[in-house]
Amino acid sequence: MKSTATLILRGKKYDVKAGSTLLSALNKLEILPESVICVRNGDLITEDTLIEAGETIKLVSVISGG
Repeated sequence: MKSTATLILRGKKYDVKAGSTLLSALNKLEILPESVICVRNGDLITEDTLIEAGETIKLVSVISGG
């Protein structure tokens, strides 16, 4: 069984360790948590969510302006 999950940001795939929190994975990839919205199976998830083996999480860039 796979012990990793996949994060996708702007078409690029990142393999991350399953069992860690989403926040931990984002920090290791040097992605600012406040710069992305995280979506798993069509549902928004928070950065304290545990990453499960074999899953895919899409990271959608947040754009702000003024």
